[in-house]
Amino acid sequence: MKNIILVFFLLAFTSNGISQNYQHLDKIILKDSIDYVENEERVLECSNFILGSSVDVIESSIKHLNALKFIIRWMEGTPNYLFNLDKSMMDATNSNSTLLSVLFAALTKTAIENKDVTKDSKTINYKSIITFINYCENKNNKVKQTKYIKKLIKAKNDNTLKEFIKS
Repeated sequence: MKNIILVFFLLAFTSNGISQNYQHLDKIILKDSIDYVENEERVLECSNFILGSSVDVIESSIKHLNALKFIIRWMEGTPNYLFNLDKSMMDATNSNSTLLSVLFAALTKTAIENKDVTKDSKTINYKSIITFINYCENKNNKVKQTKYIKKLIKAKNDNTLKEFIKS
């Protein structure tokens, strides 16, 4: 029985190690619509990987960089989703490349998980900014709370986010 548990543990660890290996992503061909659809799960895994990590880990990890490069490559070419960064998103990231990584991860995660609004960039942006704010709010993610991020958090918590990002 102990051997079975040990084998199960080793298999779980090994398969997790394989799924967390982001070196191979640059070899994945994204050529036509089918390639993009077939890789949605990988993009979602990459997005969750970034969103599940603190900014200091994202900044110093080659795995996170590889995951981000794959997300961006997928975002640039997918014909099935529409991504437009609005002013509130640019203000929130304030040219911080790590926060931009988090935002891209939030955008792709939101789009893939909300297929009913794939071509509605306003809805995708709104849901993505909420994911981004939730990430920034989590103290474990070690996000520096800029004035604008604090305003976003307050607007979300006051249920005035839609009005705030329109202004």
